[in-house]
Amino acid sequence: MMTRDEVTLRSGSALRARTDSQLPPDFGAWYREHRPAVYRYARFRLATREAAEDVTSEVFMKALRALDRYDPDRASPKTWLLKIARNAVTDHLRSLRRRSSLHVSLDRAPDLVADLPTQEERVLRAERIELLLNANRGLRPADQEILSLRYGAGLSNHEIAESLGISDNAVGVRVHRALARLRAAVESQRDD
Repeated sequence: MMTRDEVTLRSGSALRARTDSQLPPDFGAWYREHRPAVYRYARFRLATREAAEDVTSEVFMKALRALDRYDPDRASPKTWLLKIARNAVTDHLRSLRRRSSLHVSLDRAPDLVADLPTQEERVLRAERIELLLNANRGLRPADQEILSLRYGAGLSNHEIAESLGISDNAVGVRVHRALARLRAAVESQRDD
């Protein structure tokens, strides 16, 4: 009977052998090319930079493990990776809901305002970002998803349509309606 360490060692080396032989020569290129979009998508949906980084890493690990199931006829690498990201973000948010920690505070979003030159500009932008992120979290999950794909990941309407399996026109309508609901949520927060 093998010890637990031997099982881990054997399964790890089997995974490496399987992965190395099945790894496409462009997986590194996929990572370099699509990591920013995956990260921006996760960062748009999650309250902290650290959580977005963790989810981004998780997405590429899951993609590597599921590489044998990738079908280039069904989706582009970017679309496939963002589908994995959508599921990873959903799982992360589900775990946060169980702990009731979805609210975004000003001190949890410093990476989104670090590029501005003056302290006053950074504070004003941080307040606007806090307002937007909290208003976004009050939207329906479908609205959060469509806005995250459009403005977080920076996907075109066509890429979003491919990812969600809907028409380009439906994406445009959903984005427009989600933005209207976001605008109303921001106004509601300002009135409070």
